[in-house]
Formats: sequence, structure tokens, C-alpha cells
Amino acid sequence: MTAPTRLERTLTGILDDLSAGPTPEYLDDLFVRTGRMRQRPAWTFPERWLPMSDSTRSRAFAFAPPWRTIAIALTLIALLAAVAFAYVGSQRRVPAPFGPAANGLIVYDNGGDIYTGDPVTGEERLVVGGKDFDAEPGFSPDGTLIVFVRTAGLGVDLYTVRPDGTDLKRVTTAPIASMSAAKWIPDSKGLAVIHGVDGHGRLDLFDFSGRPPRRLAGEMDIDSLSYRPPLAQEIVFRAVVDGKFGLFVMDADGTNTRTLIEPTIGAEVDQNLNAATYSADGSRIFYQRWFPESIQLWVMNADGTDQHRFDAQVAPAWSGLPAVSPDGRWVAYWHVFEDGRATQRVSVVRADGTGPVIQTGPELTGTAAWGWAPDSSKILMVPNDGADGPRHYLLDPAGGSWTTTAWQTSAKPDWQRLAP
Repeated sequence: MTAPTRLERTLTGILDDLSAGPTPEYLDDLFVRTGRMRQRPAWTFPERWLPMSDSTRSRAFAFAPPWRTIAIALTLIALLAAVAFAYVGSQRRVPAPFGPAANGLIVYDNGGDIYTGDPVTGEERLVVGGKDFDAEPGFSPDGTLIVFVRTAGLGVDLYTVRPDGTDLKRVTTAPIASMSAAKWIPDSKGLAVIHGVDGHGRLDLFDFSGRPPRRLAGEMDIDSLSYRPPLAQEIVFRAVVDGKFGLFVMDADGTNTRTLIEPTIGAEVDQNLNAATYSADGSRIFYQRWFPESIQLWVMNADGTDQHRFDAQVAPAWSGLPAVSPDGRWVAYWHVFEDGRATQRVSVVRADGTGPVIQTGPELTGTAAWGWAPDSSKILMVPNDGADGPRHYLLDPAGGSWTTTAWQTSAKPDWQRLAP
């Protein structure tokens, strides 16, 4: 044990003496000065409006991010993104109703059944078979559906089916006794159907909702129609007025009917004003005109102005049934020279009417049906005089060689449009 030092023994007394010492002289002056100064407002002191215990606690504990909540939120965001991506990926891209598209399958009928054929691989596939007699198939403009007619008693029903044979649906609510034409509405959501009622051609729109069809063009006797590209807001159609064919146009809802060519020639001359169709950009209309010495291919502006002969061939001939290429560059048409020949060929000419007439494909002794490939590279033709059954011919618009497929059909085939 160590004994206290002398300083430790006397320290308490020294501190007492210092604490009892005199007050410094400068404190009086200091109090005089500070007494005249304005004090800070009470609200500037956090201690006055925030409990010190809370303030002290907030300093004592650092902020801890809610990592578990953040992780859950990020997981949900990732799941939603994956679902959205999967949904978008499952939605098939479809082409516009007009203009160039990629080539898909070819649909056709044979023996009362519906088939598709792949022009690249040559593969043939049965789409709709069975005991029913099905015919005249055609693809929707977006390439997702096939429409065809099925014999039903003394009339026909319209059906749609997907190219793989699934989702077979009946469009008509009752058989149509006398159908002359069925054309897809450009948005692929319904069909424009011309059928006979009391001896007149009636135009009805059938959608896929099951509702009754909607009639267009009132009491006019219609036998053909074509939608105007690129917006499909107008329809050009041929109709019989007072026993004569005229060419007319109306808005797509059936209103605002206007006359393009007055009816002047009797309806018994079926080739007059026949096969009216728009150019690819919708600015012009191609159509046939009948004259005693020839049938000519004519063209006019979409409003009916500037009517004139389209091709430069002035010798007697049958020129008609125009089909405009999707890219708008060419017109394929039936061009038969009346010079004693026993055969004829499909012809192609520039859509502006310039340049030579290019004859393509085999020489035919009868008629044929044809249409363009979606990408405008080929013309799909089926002659009606094939010795071994009608086959598909793939023609070169430039007049080069052609090929055939092994498939047989009894009507005009149709080529599926796919997104480019």
C-alpha cells in the first residue's frame, strides 16, 4: 500500500480556496453586452419541437434499407417483364392487307377437301377432309385464316379454319341458296358476300360475331366488287341498272354511292365493265370494256376521270381480267390475239402502261385462273384444259421459264400472305 503524497493530502484544500476566489471583473461587461442582444426563436431549436429521445435515437441507429421488400419488388418486375415478353412473342406478326408480303402456303381444293401446299418444299397437307364437299378456299389478307364453301342442301355455308386445320367455324347462320362471290374484308374480320335474292345480286357483310349480316348498297343489283387500297374506305362495284351494267363506287359502309360509268350496254354482254380492280396505291381502276370487234383493258382515275385504253395493242384482241402485282409495278392480264391462233397466254405489262407486252407461261387452248405471289416474284396459274388434271403453274413475270407442282385442284388457288 502506497502512502498519499503531500500534494494529494493538500489538493482538496487548494481547490476549495480557488472556488471561493473573486469573480473575474470582465463578467459584468459581458452581461451588459449580451443583455441587449435578441435571442434566437424557440422554433430554431430542434429540441423544442422534436423529443430529444427520438432525436437521439435517430442518431444512434443508422438507416437500414428494406432489402427484402426491394428483392420482392425486383422479382415481381422481372416476372411481369417475362410475361409481357412471352405474350408479345406469342402474337404472330401479320402483314398489312395491301402491298407486298412474304410468300406462305398455297391453299386449294381437290376432291371436295381443302389442302395446303408448300411451294418451297413441295409438301402437301390436308386441312379439312371428311364426307362434306368443301371447295373454293382463300386466305384472309393477314394470312391467319382460310375461308371455304361447304355444300349444304341446295345452298352453301361459309366456314373458316386455321391453316393447320384447327378452329373450324361456321360463318353463315343459314345456308346461302345462290352465292356468286365471297371476298374478305381487308381487316380480315369478316366477308363481303354477293348472293342472289329474288333474282338480284345482294351484297351482305358477314362478321365472325354470329350477328345477322348487314346489307350494303340498298336495292342495287351487284355482281362484283373490289376494295380500294390502302385504307379500304371505298368499294368499286359493278351493278345492273335498268338491265344494263354500270360501274359505281361507294364508301365502305355502303353509303355515298357515286356513278363512275353510266350503264349503257345490256347485262347480257357479261364482259363489259367486268373485273374492275384498283391499282396497288388506289389511285386508278383497271376494268374491261366490250366493243363489237374486241374486248379491251381500260384504266381510269379512282374518281372516274381520264378513262382510256390501257394497253397499246390496237389489233382486235381480248384483253382483260387484270391482276395488279402487290408491289404495284405490274399488271397481269388475259391477252388473246384475234388473229387465227388457237392458243393464248397470260401477259404482263408495266402498271403505267409503258413498255412491251410480256407473254409468259405455256400456251393454253382454254381459259385459266391466276393471281400474284405476295412478294410479286411469281404468278400462280391454274389452266382449265390440263390433260392430266389442272396443276399449279408458277410463272415468271419476266417471261422466263415456269414450273409446275404435283398438286391438282379444281378452282383458282390462293397464296398466303405473311409478314415480311
